[in-house]
Amino acid sequence: MVRSSILSVSAALLLAASAAAATHWELVDGTQPQTQEFQLGCEKELRGIYEDLSIYAVPESCLVKSSMLPAEHIYSNLVVLERQHLDGDTPADIQDWNDAVQGAIADFAMQTDRETGSSGNSQLPYSIFRGRRKFCRLTTIDLPDSQPKYRVLAGSNCAVEEIPLLMDALPSNTEILPVRSEGLVAPLTTLESDHPIVVKSKTLKHRKSLQALVDQVDVKTLEKDVTWLSGEAPGSPFTTRSSTSDQSHEVAAWLKSQFESYGCNTVELMPYQARFGPNVICTFKGTEHPDEHVIIGAHHDSRGSFLNPRAPGADDDGSGTSMLLQVARIIKANNLSFGRTLIISAFSGEEQGLFGSAALAKKLKGAGTKITMMIQGDMLAYRKPGEPVQIAFPARYHTVELSSLLRNVTELYVPNAVVGTTGACCSDHQSFWENGFPATAFFERNGPIADPKYHNSKDLVYREGYDFEQLSASAKAMLASAFEVADVKVGSQE
Repeated sequence: MVRSSILSVSAALLLAASAAAATHWELVDGTQPQTQEFQLGCEKELRGIYEDLSIYAVPESCLVKSSMLPAEHIYSNLVVLERQHLDGDTPADIQDWNDAVQGAIADFAMQTDRETGSSGNSQLPYSIFRGRRKFCRLTTIDLPDSQPKYRVLAGSNCAVEEIPLLMDALPSNTEILPVRSEGLVAPLTTLESDHPIVVKSKTLKHRKSLQALVDQVDVKTLEKDVTWLSGEAPGSPFTTRSSTSDQSHEVAAWLKSQFESYGCNTVELMPYQARFGPNVICTFKGTEHPDEHVIIGAHHDSRGSFLNPRAPGADDDGSGTSMLLQVARIIKANNLSFGRTLIISAFSGEEQGLFGSAALAKKLKGAGTKITMMIQGDMLAYRKPGEPVQIAFPARYHTVELSSLLRNVTELYVPNAVVGTTGACCSDHQSFWENGFPATAFFERNGPIADPKYHNSKDLVYREGYDFEQLSASAKAMLASAFEVADVKVGSQE
């Protein structure tokens, strides 16, 4: 599992971007001495912190000597590649992953020296290089020895939107986290005593009226929606939900029509990059505190096997997307209203680096929008044979008080689920957490990922381990959490 400790208020941030041409990177491990010397009076600029690793930009004129990063490692963009931890991992598996990533990046750097042309013997698909400008490079940057082998830091002079094109060349259990250009934002790690999440934690109690809504989660409609998304239902037009495919736009249009049928006050297609399909955002406006927002999200894009065009994504994340539709269906069926504004958001671009959620989080941050809570449902339906129904919360990249509250909500309204923690990383809640909003996520299993079809073209509904009791429990927990914090108006509010 990935390390669960959060070492500082600004820990776990993505690395900041856009170093000037005459700039060196200095990497300082929290347990290691500095590796460079500088002229008197020169200042280095902190550009990012990733757990216990600090990254500084140093003007070349200040540099006396560098023992770590030579000049050829000066790049305008940085990207973190992390290995997703799987059930049964060994140290050898982690080292093999590191070697594979290093090899893929070296191959990428070699191939992109060519202005156009075939990828030759490379494993990288030809389509990656067509039209790419010459000398677009991606190169690994050496990390201190104390850094874990499940992490790789790379630099690039490619445009940020070109980095996702590397995805198909990487091992399937790789998360790619591009550097954002907005600079450092301190995540919200401690909530004030009067924050609604803290107040709710002190007053939380079971309500029969909310339980009645939770119990309306319906397996048949979950199955209907997720098999349509995965292409397994008769008549479904979808063979892939890859963010860069034409069908990503078709999926978004279908989701928009579904949300409209469920009576959202507004349904918006939010484009943010020409390469990707749009986010789909359904809003139910609050009646008492409309300026306070609760967001429940999942990602509608998916990823298949290496060079396989099919990407059904039944678990990752058709399960989460079907949960969103279930929430909207229950709101419509009961003509519900909320004290706070409830936003249901189906993101795209998650698999390529949280692009869709980053765009929305940036937009809301820039507008000064009040976000009471953001929760993400990602991979909610796989149940390893012989294991109980489970609900897991993140070990990192989350707001602790929020996760604590929602654990209690889950135990109140979904008592058959074993509630715990996962080291699985990363999903769209991270974009909101990094922007200072309270955020957390729901996952299908305590501990590492167990789904053998993770990031695989056989991530289908009708297979061993895809479990609707598990998906139903996940949907119930997320619905109860969203309705509780959004202040759903039902019954006598007992």
